[in-house]
Amino acid sequence: MKERNTVRSAQACPDSFGLRIPFAPGRPTTGTSMVEEREAPEPDRTNPSGEADRTAIVRELYDRIPFHRAHDIEVLAVTPRRAETRFPFDESLIGNPDLEVLHGGVVSSLVDLTGAAVFIGRVEDYTPTVDLRVNYLTGAGKRPLYANATVQRSGSSIGVAHVEVESGDDVCAGDDVCATGTGVYKLADD
Repeated sequence: MKERNTVRSAQACPDSFGLRIPFAPGRPTTGTSMVEEREAPEPDRTNPSGEADRTAIVRELYDRIPFHRAHDIEVLAVTPRRAETRFPFDESLIGNPDLEVLHGGVVSSLVDLTGAAVFIGRVEDYTPTVDLRVNYLTGAGKRPLYANATVQRSGSSIGVAHVEVESGDDVCAGDDVCATGTGVYKLADD
């Protein structure tokens, strides 16, 4: 008898690709009312637009990075055009104790790693950052951060991604954007 693999997913909260948000096995989820068990997808699944799912490739590479492991950063979804990540809140990352907001370096690192994820899925290797610009719109409070990257341009040697960072437990809210950014990544060795 074949054993069924299951993953936890948000029941009523599809991500921006029309897929359900997968949670990494063994990682806790917040709340249980919106979570259901479902059969694990096949490694070569595609989203509704027909784009290949590159999430497993990026997770494998990112799980090797000590910074990502130390902060329990999750890669939620990656396709050739988009990526979505989650950075859990940690009290030790507060940058201004009077306002109780996260340090800007936390936000900029999330912009960078989410922008790179789209291209890492494409080239199946790490992509050095050439340039990074972050626009801090409002303080990121005491909640997890979610980032969504979209490819703006992609050539044979350079890729550009636009990233939005949201603060809050409800990834579907979409109205808590605390930062935006643009990352430029080197895709090929010269």
